[in-house]
Amino acid sequence: MDLLMQGIVLMVVGMMVVFSFLALLVLAMSGSAAFFRKFAHLFPEEVQERPRAAATDPVAEIAVALAAIRAQRG
Repeated sequence: MDLLMQGIVLMVVGMMVVFSFLALLVLAMSGSAAFFRKFAHLFPEEVQERPRAAATDPVAEIAVALAAIRAQRG
């Protein structure tokens, strides 16, 4: 019976450690999200422009998709 109680205690302690780690992780992520929301103006995102010719030509997009399928199938 003593061995069973030790196993239960170890299980409960382990679950508490995991729960506290996950709670700490949630708090850290919430804090970093609040930080980046507040200071978003200091971290501008880079915008990459897509070439206009490829975006307006649906035939080229279909050709690229077919080439990718053929390359994947071998």
